[in-house]
Amino acid sequence: MSETHVVFGATGALGLTIVRLLADQGKAVRAVVHDMELAGEILPATAEVVAHDAANTGEARQACMGATVVYDCINVRYSLWEKQLPGITANILEATKEANARLVFPSTVFGYGPIQKTPATEDHPLAATSKKGRLRNRLEQGLMDAHRAGTVPVAIARFPDFYGPFVMSPLMAPIFEAAISGRTAGWPGQMDVPHDLVFIEDAARACVLLADTERAYGQSWHVPGDGPITGRQFMEMAYAAAGTRLNIKALGRRLFRFAGLMIPDAGEMLELLYLFEEPLVLSGSNFAAEFPEFRYTSHEEAIRRTVEWHKQSPALPSPST
Repeated sequence: MSETHVVFGATGALGLTIVRLLADQGKAVRAVVHDMELAGEILPATAEVVAHDAANTGEARQACMGATVVYDCINVRYSLWEKQLPGITANILEATKEANARLVFPSTVFGYGPIQKTPATEDHPLAATSKKGRLRNRLEQGLMDAHRAGTVPVAIARFPDFYGPFVMSPLMAPIFEAAISGRTAGWPGQMDVPHDLVFIEDAARACVLLADTERAYGQSWHVPGDGPITGRQFMEMAYAAAGTRLNIKALGRRLFRFAGLMIPDAGEMLELLYLFEEPLVLSGSNFAAEFPEFRYTSHEEAIRRTVEWHKQSPALPSPST
């Protein structure tokens, strides 16, 4: 019997890229979405597309019926994390259990708090200083408790920020749009400290590799991308790929405080600015040892492809699910 891969959040950048990769590999994939109209525009025709709300226990179960592997790629606006993510994560975990499936959980490095040792390994202290980091730790702890109890095999991938096609985050999309138009692009915090970033297609390939590898379960894995890069270097590459004159600036705390008065998510970013004020460098040695043939797309190539995608694609919303 063939495996069925169920992807929650299939119109978000990572979920979408995983669905496309699985479809390209000829695997049976069910894409779980909210927006069927958007899904019809961007998801492959060979994917089964269903509209289910993971915040609803019954609908999450229905989405996972017959699943072999489940990918929880759902994300919501920062301002809604505390309200929505715990219930959604619990529903997907329970639905995965009832389907007797495995669960891949893409996550962040927020749970570490300020990095205490560079490069950070997966056993870095979970010393979160932010609400979102503490929430991530609680979610991951609950998932690993389920794994240790033998109810659901769980693999966690911890990523730095994504960039690439369909990544419409408030950090990345404005940089590429500004580079193409020649306007000013901004980078939060300090522009000259090393920072890991991962190309979205590499992140998707990593998730599928983890899903298909029995030894990957019960562990957290760093997938750091093609090596540290500064914000300045990243934007220089973007403008070079776009063929426009460099026009960049740093975005400090004062700006985010002011913006937060009008835009809740901008204010939510304040507690995470430390990630851009100090080096954020992850050790990917465990992942490299497990998957020695895996190769990251170079930043130069990935940025070039991202610029081309932005040039050719119409404006899209910032999909979260």
